[in-house]
Amino acid sequence: MEMMQKKLIFIFTLLLVVSVYSQTVSEKFASAMEKYEQGRYADSYTLFKSAAENYGIEDELYASALYYAAQSLIKLGEKDEAAAELEFIVNNINWSNFREEAYYYLGLIYFDYKKFSIARARFESLLEEFPGRKFSGSALYWIGESYAAEDKLDDAIEFLLKAVDDKANNNFRDYSIYTLATVYEKKGDYENAVKYYDRLLSYYRKSPLLVSAQIRIGICYFYLKDYQSSILELNNPLLSNLSPELYSESLYLLANSYYRVEEYENAERIYTRLIKEYPSNKVMRDAQYGLGWSFFQQEKYNDAYRVFNFLSAEDDSTGIESFFWKAEARRYAGKDEEALIIYKQFLEKYPASNIIPRVKYQLGLLYFNKNNIELAKRYLIPAASGKDNTVRAKAYTLLGEIELDKKQYVFAENYFEPVLGISDNTTDTFHRALLGLAVSLYYLENYSAALEYLNELMALSPGFERDRVNYYLAEIYFAKENYKEALLRFKAIETESEEIKRLALYGKAYCYFNLGDYDNAALQFSEFLRIYPNDKRSVDAKLRLADSYFGSKNFTASSKVYRDLFSSKGLPLDDPYAYYQFAQALYKSGKNEKAIKEFTNLQKKFPKSSYADVSLYTIGWIHFQNSEFSRAIDEYRSVLQTYKSTSLGPIVYYSIGDAFFNMGKYDSAIVNYKMVLTNYPSSQFIFDAVNGIQYSYVALNKPESAVDLIDAFIAQNPSLNFSDQIFFKKGEIYYSEKNYEKAKESYKDFIAKFPDSKLVPEAYYWIGKSAENLEKYEEAIFYFNTTFQKYPKNEIAASAVLEMGSIHNKLENYSGAISTYDEALEKLKGSSSIPEIMFMKGQTYIKMDSLQQAYEVFSDVSYYYRETIFADNSKIEMGTIDLAAGRYENAEQYFLDIAEKRSDNLGAKAQYFYGLSLFEDGKVTEAISALVRVRTVFSSYDEWLTRSYMLLGDCYVKLNDKQKAEEMYRTVIRKHKNDDFGKEAMDKIRNLK
Repeated sequence: MEMMQKKLIFIFTLLLVVSVYSQTVSEKFASAMEKYEQGRYADSYTLFKSAAENYGIEDELYASALYYAAQSLIKLGEKDEAAAELEFIVNNINWSNFREEAYYYLGLIYFDYKKFSIARARFESLLEEFPGRKFSGSALYWIGESYAAEDKLDDAIEFLLKAVDDKANNNFRDYSIYTLATVYEKKGDYENAVKYYDRLLSYYRKSPLLVSAQIRIGICYFYLKDYQSSILELNNPLLSNLSPELYSESLYLLANSYYRVEEYENAERIYTRLIKEYPSNKVMRDAQYGLGWSFFQQEKYNDAYRVFNFLSAEDDSTGIESFFWKAEARRYAGKDEEALIIYKQFLEKYPASNIIPRVKYQLGLLYFNKNNIELAKRYLIPAASGKDNTVRAKAYTLLGEIELDKKQYVFAENYFEPVLGISDNTTDTFHRALLGLAVSLYYLENYSAALEYLNELMALSPGFERDRVNYYLAEIYFAKENYKEALLRFKAIETESEEIKRLALYGKAYCYFNLGDYDNAALQFSEFLRIYPNDKRSVDAKLRLADSYFGSKNFTASSKVYRDLFSSKGLPLDDPYAYYQFAQALYKSGKNEKAIKEFTNLQKKFPKSSYADVSLYTIGWIHFQNSEFSRAIDEYRSVLQTYKSTSLGPIVYYSIGDAFFNMGKYDSAIVNYKMVLTNYPSSQFIFDAVNGIQYSYVALNKPESAVDLIDAFIAQNPSLNFSDQIFFKKGEIYYSEKNYEKAKESYKDFIAKFPDSKLVPEAYYWIGKSAENLEKYEEAIFYFNTTFQKYPKNEIAASAVLEMGSIHNKLENYSGAISTYDEALEKLKGSSSIPEIMFMKGQTYIKMDSLQQAYEVFSDVSYYYRETIFADNSKIEMGTIDLAAGRYENAEQYFLDIAEKRSDNLGAKAQYFYGLSLFEDGKVTEAISALVRVRTVFSSYDEWLTRSYMLLGDCYVKLNDKQKAEEMYRTVIRKHKNDDFGKEAMDKIRNLK
């Protein structure tokens, strides 16, 4: 079309100048065009040059003649001369319509001569002078091609992308896309390469580049490891039109892709076809090697051996690898002796090969499997010294496992540890070494390091040797006394290994035992003994079973197991611990006489054991429990007489004191309690002894004597770390005697004497309580507020707030109570007393008649603290507010919710109010049913039962059944004849008359 337009221009130009120029000139130009169109380019060139001589340089026909002369030279292959003509046009004729064409063809000529920078200059001039014109897209393409030819890949991509986008002015759109894809492929950007190859295949199905793009996209998918897509592309029938060289390459890649996706049968088929149909292809040995591997992966070890053996005849890299793998093929085929021979042949033939360590490792592995450990180590040690880290890691790991089996844990650790530095942490070898190292460290009692490695293994590969990992984790946690976590790990074991199952069951039993879950411990030990009755641990399991029964208070079962152990001689009679537990089990199961007998026997049989004095003491304790106080005292004293240096001294004197106290002999009790204070001032029984003295003096009506005793004790033992706790009891004594003034003084003395004691907050609180009981409310509030403000994190602070609120309410200072509660709710966030404080705030609002605010507070308590008793109390309060407001349905829902879920006093109250709400709502029959439920479910809560009878009477009045009404009222009178309930019931009966 463009050529036709040019011809019309020429003809029109000729017509214009016909009056000026002679017919000869016109005929000459027309003749030149005719020769050009006939392909007689030598003649056309001569005529165009001749015609040009008849025009001036400013004439368009001059430029036309020169341009077609240059085109004629291009057709003749005279590109140098053509370039000269075109250069003249672009350099000297600025106004010509042929400048664009001249630039374009100059660029093509220079590109053809590989003068890429000059070619780009001409294409760039074209783009600058004629942007967006017919050659712009093509020029961009050729600039991109030139950069690609010089391996200036980023520049090539820049221009090729522009060329691809310029669809209107690019005659090489398919080539632009193809070249862009190849550039991306050269850069290793296979994803973008695939993108543009795929665009070419999708939109330019008639392009001559289609087949090339098909193979290239297959190759790119291969390098992207998208082998399925590679298979899809390389299986395209179009590829059969490739040259034998390219087609054989495509088959090789196709076979490799099948291999990578583990379709070994298909890989075998394609490799075989390639080898058979293209025997001279350049990848023949690689294809044969791939075929050998395809056989190997299909466990066709004899076929694999045949191929590897054939390839091993040559000494190239493929031949050397094949020599190794033919040995492996024999090993995998179970022909270990042949494998050994081939490996040794390899050592002789290729002593300098870089795979010698790999061969030695395999020899070591073979000898290891034959249980020839010494020979195995002879090969494994040099294998571990090679340069191949994969082989080194495997060799070190196997050496570690050998030492682990021999219980040489230090050597095992030294072999396993280097693997962590030379092996990828995703490999099976790394995981084996990590487990082996952890196990070695466990046996070396380095539990923290072992635990760290096992946790790392769990994070890297959760499924690797899961049961073994869980077993050793359990054992480590057990050794670290974290029995709860150990139990979880033992439970996670789901092995088929009988030995691990046995150990896991035994471990679970011990975890439960050490956690104090004796019921489950007994179940596990019983199960262990049932499944493994002859295990070497059976005696220990029976002993722990007996202990577990004892711990779960199944003393009859415990004593039976101990008796069986003794009678079967499974447990020697010279074991004082078992004997003691046996006697204890008898005592705990209520067999006191038998227990006393065995405790007595134990003390006689093992008088020097650590259980001898305890046995004598326990005999005394049994008598004490049976209220045989005199005999108890005798036995207790026998402990002190028989074992003068016994550690039981404090508890013995304390117990004697208790026995005298229970006999009403308070003076004797005090004497023995004082022995604890005098002889054992740092004993844990000091507090109990002081309590005993306190109660004794109170019983003797001598509380001051108890106080004097405390003062004397503190004076004699001023540096004891619990002196403050003893001194604190002075205030308790006065407070319990309702001597609140002296209680205040005592607590104030305590604060002065022990300002750093942890009991100071409690002292301030009890000063407040004492002042409150003396009705000194301002003083009480002062000390309660001191407790709250100075010690907000102490639990006593919340109690102080509640006391302050109570005093404010008592004094009808409701705003003061609300302020106190609000400040506490802000400062005591997180305290367990928050719901109670909120509830009391709601109660205060009720006293203020601020029912809406009260309702909101109760609603918050019931929602945010629904598991507490204050939530249920709040629901009842909301119900009563709704009841008073006539919102019966809401009230009934709240009352019913509490009544159905609680069986205590609160439940009884809710059930009564549920009946009351129904009554006031006019649902008398339903009210009767609700109130009867108080009698059937909550009969032990007299207040609500009485109120229910009273209201039942009112219900029957409503129903005009005066007989039943009177019956209900008289039921109240029988139980409450002389109180307000009784009087109210009598008034109701009178009103019936």
